[in-house]
Amino acid sequence: MKCYLRVSLPLVFVLAACNTPPVSAPPPASLPPRASSTLQPTDTRTFPPPVRPVLATPTITTQLLQNQARAANPQRYQFALDQGAQIAPTRDGKSFYVWWTPQNSSGAVIATLHGHGSWAFDEFSLWHPFAALRGHAILALQWWFGGGEQPDDYYLPREMYPIFETILRQQKIQPGKALLHGFSRGAANIYALQGFDRDMRNNLFGLTIANAGMASPDFPPNLEITSSKFGADVYAGTHWVMYCGERDPNPNRDGCPAMRQTRDWVTKFGGTVDLLIEDKNGDHGGFHRNPANVNAALDVFDRLVK
Repeated sequence: MKCYLRVSLPLVFVLAACNTPPVSAPPPASLPPRASSTLQPTDTRTFPPPVRPVLATPTITTQLLQNQARAANPQRYQFALDQGAQIAPTRDGKSFYVWWTPQNSSGAVIATLHGHGSWAFDEFSLWHPFAALRGHAILALQWWFGGGEQPDDYYLPREMYPIFETILRQQKIQPGKALLHGFSRGAANIYALQGFDRDMRNNLFGLTIANAGMASPDFPPNLEITSSKFGADVYAGTHWVMYCGERDPNPNRDGCPAMRQTRDWVTKFGGTVDLLIEDKNGDHGGFHRNPANVNAALDVFDRLVK
């Protein structure tokens, strides 16, 4: 069933937008972002013990990149450590990822891609309060290499997919129990990631959240979708939530006109858009600023994985 949500609630906490220079975060004691939620933890359930990742050996490259991320926002880096997150190098030695499992693990995970010129610790800190309440793990990949704006300065979707697949299998995440999220430039790359997932019949991602980043048909990673290389209905069986802010400064790329077009594009290839959030007061980074947006998206995910 398709539904569309228009949100006009007041903003209650601040996100440092991922396509702007880093903004000083509040001290660790006040992290994660100040979000109110009516959701209560489900501590009465019995949960399996968290699985710790088998870490690859850090390289000079991954350590330098991690140091750069720490310097960009020391508070968010420290917050991840304080929550017991694991910071692990990718096995190709080019980057790292953040993995965190709550004690009340639901067996589901939020796999997230940050935006342009940003860091995995940003996404971890923004998702953490919501994931902690629902018992979902977090996998935040550092897919930007810390400098430059060219395609080679980021992982390509074809390079990212094996990283996600390896980690999710290592963590024994069942098919459909992973939520794939991308913000801004990260969102622009998740359409190809979902395409690889369906083409390989792994079906790892039970829900995909496209957060303020359209699917451009002529974007090179999407050409295999638009050319029907993976089939005319490559997204059959997939579920999507999309977010746009009506105050986004780039409406035809990241705002509501763009995301409405993306909704139609995903549907054309067989996907189901369960929810399109059009935030009346939202800007480019408004998805996490308003807890109602995040909880509405996670409600969809939780219904799908139960």
